[in-house]
Amino acid sequence: MSRGDIVIDDHLLLRMILGDEPAALRPRGGRLSTTGLWYHRLGRALANPTVTGVMSRSLGDAYPGMGAAAVRAITALPDSVGLVSLRELAWPMAQLVADGLRLNLLTLEALAAAEHLEAELCLAAADENPPLLEAATHRGVPIRLIAA
Repeated sequence: MSRGDIVIDDHLLLRMILGDEPAALRPRGGRLSTTGLWYHRLGRALANPTVTGVMSRSLGDAYPGMGAAAVRAITALPDSVGLVSLRELAWPMAQLVADGLRLNLLTLEALAAAEHLEAELCLAAADENPPLLEAATHRGVPIRLIAA
């Protein structure tokens, strides 16, 4: 199925943008994509100082300027990162629900994006999502957790 293409979550997207892409993420190369909701969640974590979570804590521990660099990078997502439109995913997401999957919107979008792109889903271990892991496995979509 996968040609080495991957769909990454917001945690891995942040690491990639900051030049800290895990070596295990793309051992075969391949195109890198993310979803609109994961991109939004990353932007929300960076834009709102009252949001506390794994990403905002890791940015808080980074050297001064790292947060500013991340915000600049996020507001102009690198061309090397694909972003799958809901124009392409709305119907496949509806079909997943029609097939009996009961997942939240973020998870539906991720699974539909991986199927649409014939790509592997890669999640940061900190973002482990048991319903997504189970649904992807059930549907034959390759999925992998990447340690920090």
